[in-house]
Amino acid sequence: MNSYARAVGAAALQGLLTGVWVAAGELPPAKRRLSRAGAVVTLSGIASIRDWAFPEEPARRPALTAAPGVEAGPGAKGGSGAGAGPDAKTQAGNGVEVEDGAGEGQGEVRPVSRGRLIAGGVGVAVSVVTMIGARRLEKRWLGSLERAGHPHPHRALGVRMGLISFAAAAPRGLIRAYDAGRRL
Repeated sequence: MNSYARAVGAAALQGLLTGVWVAAGELPPAKRRLSRAGAVVTLSGIASIRDWAFPEEPARRPALTAAPGVEAGPGAKGGSGAGAGPDAKTQAGNGVEVEDGAGEGQGEVRPVSRGRLIAGGVGVAVSVVTMIGARRLEKRWLGSLERAGHPHPHRALGVRMGLISFAAAAPRGLIRAYDAGRRL
């Protein structure tokens, strides 16, 4: 399946889930929970079937003799870095690169780059601001629909929020698909 079609499909599923989630707000609590759980299970099933039927194509990259960040040592088998000598670099469980054999069994921990910390903080801040903004917009639109006497304000709000969710998710997926195509 084309990565662009996959990106649009994923955005459509996200928009559909958001719309159903919001539209279920007018139901009684038990039916609302059942409706939301059913939507999550159904859309997760659809995504799983899509992934099974149309698996992602692996990125075509040159074969590496060792994992990224791992130097094959003198005792390495098959170039994977496994069984390497005491001077080989290994990956710690937390993702920090550690050099084995440095000192008395103490690994040298390299500092995390400032750019990655800033990017992570900005990403979290943007996510929080987006969630707060979406919730305020949702409340504003719902109040407007109720004041206008709409017969099913939550359903109309679900359609609006689903379209907003699709519009927010589609460009992100399309950019990733474009970038993946450029790396090939």
